[in-house]
Amino acid sequence: MITQKTLAVCLALCCGIACGQETSVPLDPVTVFRSGSDGYKVFRIPAIVTAANGDLLAFCEARQGGDASEIDLVLKRSSDQGKTWGGIEIVQPSDAFRSFYKDPSREISVGNPTPVVDHLDPEHAGRIWLPFTVENDRVFVTYSDDHGNTWAERVEVTDTVKKPEWGWYAPGPVHAIQLQRGLNKGRLVVPCDHRLGDDGADKGANGAHAILSDDHGKSWRIGAVDDTYEDDLHANETAVVELNDGRLYFNTRDQNGAARGSRGEAFSSDAGASFDPSSVSAYQFFQPSPEILDPPVVQCSLLRAASTLNGDAHDLILFSGPDENGPSGKGRSDLRVRFSTDETSTWQDGPLIYAGPAAYSDMVRLDAIRYGVLFEAGQRSPYESIVFVVVTQSQLMTNERAHDAQQP
Repeated sequence: MITQKTLAVCLALCCGIACGQETSVPLDPVTVFRSGSDGYKVFRIPAIVTAANGDLLAFCEARQGGDASEIDLVLKRSSDQGKTWGGIEIVQPSDAFRSFYKDPSREISVGNPTPVVDHLDPEHAGRIWLPFTVENDRVFVTYSDDHGNTWAERVEVTDTVKKPEWGWYAPGPVHAIQLQRGLNKGRLVVPCDHRLGDDGADKGANGAHAILSDDHGKSWRIGAVDDTYEDDLHANETAVVELNDGRLYFNTRDQNGAARGSRGEAFSSDAGASFDPSSVSAYQFFQPSPEILDPPVVQCSLLRAASTLNGDAHDLILFSGPDENGPSGKGRSDLRVRFSTDETSTWQDGPLIYAGPAAYSDMVRLDAIRYGVLFEAGQRSPYESIVFVVVTQSQLMTNERAHDAQQP
């Protein structure tokens, strides 16, 4: 089992490696969920947002086994920007959906949390929306008006956000976004993926899509759809950020397609209603990402960390995920943050914040110069715990300054 001391040492060493320094100030890790605690065998699939009162809300799946086991949707809360975390709170218990199924002994999975905070709702500013799935088949939303302390009665939206030919369905899993500018300011955009086939079956051709709400969660609809099921980039778990020019940038896991690398990217110029045509002739929407985005086949996350349009000193977009070329070798290990200062046109390697088994992650902005990373990590397996670390803008951009210094 991973320990605080071991994690601190690993993080200190990793930051030194990534920044090209012999020593560095250690990152300060905190274990949020530990597998085998609170009555659950494993915690997986993290997502994180900041509530309107400043609390950090870390969501995940609390499992009794694997992907198709009995799973509750839970959260923990921090009121001190991630230094300490409160007790576990069950947001959606699997037993609440037992009446949907005839088999009383069926193990029901509730998961794929994709939270977003609506700061622009004139009637309910700060309302937290939480899309999620049951059995990766039926799609629900709930909301909280008290910073995640209580949740409204869930509403099923499957009929308006899922096409009949789609079987497997998953929002995120990562935080969703609210558009901050333009004609569609206030729109909620939830990145999703689906598969063709039987309801809830994790098989069949892969595609990505978005679901949208233009009325602060009162209704939801399908937006952009990647239905290029025959190409060699199999779009899967997806994240999204809003760019300064008004476009949206989507980055997706390539689920074992034959395309170069393991990630794909696409843009939307109409606020998520459709995907733009790819600039690469072999692909209609998603095309392979730059080689520097080099995780294994795994979920990754994006974060709009800073924007000069909001008064920040830099434009900064972050990408987090394991590093296939990290010190531990191939596979789900070595969590690294990559960054872009030119609105995703190019990417650079940022700090390696964990050496060893690591998998899914999400990120959150804490303030103008600090960002939190919530990720799965362990010593023998990446699924031993979900931990939280804070990384600063100066730590992230050390590589950029070193690169700039080498320019003629």
